[in-house]
Amino acid sequence: MARKTDKQCAQAATAAIVGKTNTGTQQALHATLTTDEMLRAQAYLQSGKPITGK
Repeated sequence: MARKTDKQCAQAATAAIVGKTNTGTQQALHATLTTDEMLRAQAYLQSGKPITGK
């Protein structure tokens, strides 16, 4: 399995934040991203870089 890019992690994290409850959101994040990927996604989002486009 190929390693996800930081941008892909940020996109997955953003997409997972659709749970109607905090618990639903947490479950979706844990099902799609590892702890390392969550940290990378957070850093990418904090950097202000776009998560859309190339």
